[in-house]
Amino acid sequence: MSTLKLLLFLFALSIVSCSNETYEEEDMDVTDPETSPTTYVPNTLGDYWVYDVERTSPDIPEMNFTGTDSLYIATSTGTTFTYEVNNGTAALGTMNTLLVNGSLSKTSTSLEYTGSLDLQVDLPITEMPTIEDLKLIDLEASNGEILSDFSNSFSETLDIQGTAIPIEINFALTTSKENFYPTTTLNGMAYSNIYEASLKLTISVTGTITILGISQAIDIIQPQDVMTVRYYYAGNIGLVRAETTQGYELSDEIILLIQQSGETDLTTSVQTVGVEELNSYWVN
Repeated sequence: MSTLKLLLFLFALSIVSCSNETYEEEDMDVTDPETSPTTYVPNTLGDYWVYDVERTSPDIPEMNFTGTDSLYIATSTGTTFTYEVNNGTAALGTMNTLLVNGSLSKTSTSLEYTGSLDLQVDLPITEMPTIEDLKLIDLEASNGEILSDFSNSFSETLDIQGTAIPIEINFALTTSKENFYPTTTLNGMAYSNIYEASLKLTISVTGTITILGISQAIDIIQPQDVMTVRYYYAGNIGLVRAETTQGYELSDEIILLIQQSGETDLTTSVQTVGVEELNSYWVN
């Protein structure tokens, strides 16, 4: 039973004003004739953004927290750049975690990300998938249009208390344009030229366990959306808000197996809600 209980734990998601009005009007021009040319992703050394971060969980109160992310440009070579956060330590927010774990490149109409897929999941695996050219912004896309669509799988063998448990993780990652607002209110402030998009991660996890000498495949997490991020970029500012829902529900199959072993103190599902809200910024 201890092996199954630890396996359950390993798959629990730990999931996870001042401003300067001197802006660059160079890249990522809006193509909508009703808007003026603007840049959605300032990337000059010295640019920084400070976010208020909050996460709440109705299931596990210990996961609740509030904090601050200080995001800034770490390197910049023309249209390719990277971020760092909190003086090189980990980001608290989910969207900021994604941004600092890779590099970004922009054109006159798009923003793309290449880097690790950090699920903020406590999984002792040897490698995480690398995502290449994940499109976060496309100014030429229509509302509701899918910007990027990736799917893949990878296998690992977990060594848990001397027991090798093969697992396979299948995932699908998509980004979509949701809307464009000439003006709107976010974080209690009015912004212009808001680009709204979403990122969705779907996973399934299966494992192979041995009971009484017989190996069998078992669903641990059936296909489900474990992370959805709705994010907003404002013209001449950058990311101004991200709203994240993360969670999981164990399969009936593994829940029944655990209950049959006599375990009653179970966490069979977890959900967390997070918000990253721009508090202050400076862009050159």
